[in-house]
Amino acid sequence: MIEMITEQKNVFSLSELLNVEPGILFRLCQYIESRGHHFTKSEEGAFQFNDNDIAVILAHY
Repeated sequence: MIEMITEQKNVFSLSELLNVEPGILFRLCQYIESRGHHFTKSEEGAFQFNDNDIAVILAHY
């Protein structure tokens, strides 16, 4: 089943979509950022994922 992402996702909504614990996803995102990828962040500093970011996360998962 393919689901199109139409709005930006945060760690909690993406972790639910991927069936991954939020803490694991957060640590994975920190690792990906340490390798040079830059995620968009909200004013509060929370990750905001678009389709490209989700593809990068899936490639590292």
